[in-house]
Amino acid sequence: MSKRDFFRIIIKIFGLYSLVLSIFSVIPQNISNVLFSFDVTMLLMITASVIISCGLFLLLLFKTDAIINLLKLDQGFDDEFINLSNFNSVNILKLAIVIIGGFLIIDYTPRFLLDVINVFKYKVNFSTIEGSSVSYFHLSLEAINIIIGFLLVTNYKMLSKIIDTKN
Repeated sequence: MSKRDFFRIIIKIFGLYSLVLSIFSVIPQNISNVLFSFDVTMLLMITASVIISCGLFLLLLFKTDAIINLLKLDQGFDDEFINLSNFNSVNILKLAIVIIGGFLIIDYTPRFLLDVINVFKYKVNFSTIEGSSVSYFHLSLEAINIIIGFLLVTNYKMLSKIIDTKN
């Protein structure tokens, strides 16, 4: 595999990740905001955020070579090819499990910490951080996602063996 092909794969994976985030995070959060308080500026902000998310997805998926050329990602390496002879299906599964677990941890930890601080602030002086509310449901979902991410990262060998049962 050449360096350019490797960077194409990585950029397209991030493009798909941005699509998943916009479908499962940006759009539902914004729909709930519209349902609770309908405002023209809110509607414009939601439309802009969806357009930016979809635009990022399309850019990362279809203009990959332009991004590689712009950032000069394939230059400055000693050799042109990456040796992937020791990668089999189990190793690819291990890598994918670690990446998914890492994304879960990285994505949900800031939200979890903000919600924990918000709960503590509410318990102390019965007010929340401006623009937010106390939601034990979201707090528990964020904690579950962090725990799942941690379990994926720490148990990736066992999970890859379970998933790859054909060998």
